[in-house]
Amino acid sequence: MLIFTKDFNCCKTVICENFGVSESDTYIKKSERLGYLSTECTLCGSNPPWINNELVKKVLAEKLQLNFGQKIVGCKKCSPTFFITATPPSKLHGFTSAGTQRKKCTHCGAVFTLPDFKSTDALKIVLASLMAKKEIKNAIKESGLSARLYYFYLNKLALILSNFSRINEQKILQREYLGMHSEGRLVSLSHQRGLYVLFTAEIESGYILLQTNNLTKHQFADKFIYHETKNTLASNIDSDNLEEILLARYQNNLKRNHFEQVIVGDLKPIVKCNAIYPDKVAYVHFQLLKAFTEGVQQYEHYIEHESTLRAAALMSSFSSIKNATANIYFFLPFVGSNQNLKGKPIGWWNDIWFSNEVGAFCPVTCKLKGSPSFSLHTGDAIENFYRYINNNMNKNCNSMQVIDNLSEIYRVIYNYCVIEKDQSAASRLGITDHVYQTEALLEEALQQIKGE
Repeated sequence: MLIFTKDFNCCKTVICENFGVSESDTYIKKSERLGYLSTECTLCGSNPPWINNELVKKVLAEKLQLNFGQKIVGCKKCSPTFFITATPPSKLHGFTSAGTQRKKCTHCGAVFTLPDFKSTDALKIVLASLMAKKEIKNAIKESGLSARLYYFYLNKLALILSNFSRINEQKILQREYLGMHSEGRLVSLSHQRGLYVLFTAEIESGYILLQTNNLTKHQFADKFIYHETKNTLASNIDSDNLEEILLARYQNNLKRNHFEQVIVGDLKPIVKCNAIYPDKVAYVHFQLLKAFTEGVQQYEHYIEHESTLRAAALMSSFSSIKNATANIYFFLPFVGSNQNLKGKPIGWWNDIWFSNEVGAFCPVTCKLKGSPSFSLHTGDAIENFYRYINNNMNKNCNSMQVIDNLSEIYRVIYNYCVIEKDQSAASRLGITDHVYQTEALLEEALQQIKGE
């Protein structure tokens, strides 16, 4: 069973004795010495911002259900989520009065029915409308479906493709090594609406493993709801000098109230949901990544050069970091620079930076001697997927469920159907040997789910 971190209010300095320790006599809890609430560690002098654990816990449960809990196959009693709990075998157990196949779990004896999707034509119509980038109002009108049925089949399409994807992704969970790359992006919608999203890709294939946005159905106190108008997102300056770009990013962090404060500008709310701050999304997202890292023997995580992501990544991996089975690096994608950083100290903390053909790297959890041979060879996977999402997402969306459904549909289609050098991300990852067109992908997904 996967165990999520419960208390994020601890020291996040890797070399400190208090690193990852939630209770310590050497903490000054809720210190305001620096002008913001923090956990002050008197051993190393760090002041990580105070985190509302209950907020993270609630949103984490919500996003866990969204990303891994919407199973339409297998025994829901023994295995309610993908990856988190092992799926026990089952055997055929007759049919319902409507002729639907039933199965019986060999572990608990629960009887369940296999999904039966009879209206595949409607699913194909909805899929075709998304690929044609039609406005939803026009898509509904041309489909011949009512608005209720169109959204019903949009949700079913997301469930089918998501289940297909997660079933295949189980093949990577027992690998000896997993490399991940994570970055955040602002996805803009019409009428000044938008959402902050964290993306994680597998480093060799560019396969998008997980995406988490800052929308939630939960109600929180007003101070926890995003309503800022300024912008503190770091942007790359127009320069071919890596050191100059990195220094500008460090300088951008110094303009914030505290280093983990990320603000994405003026965003109008999406109906019937709330938006939380990006730093809380980071804590949720990196906890969810444990679903992929829990079973591997060794993993590396390359994260955007962003203090918010550093803190959240450390908190999701501190046990593995202490056991020397995980390492975290800052990474700045940059192709085409002739500059070669060979262990150069840069920035406020004199972080040690290296570079290669895909960008600049800085070890966060380990020390390196000499220029390392990094296994990250593709630095543009997240940017490519972000552009794909940005180009395909219906900008008039004003519903959290529709945004979540579209995001997941596009994640799966991007992984399986977008071809680069005769391969998709899924085939490069080794979880399929097929190259799919979108309708063929839907057919394959339906057949796989029926056979589970």
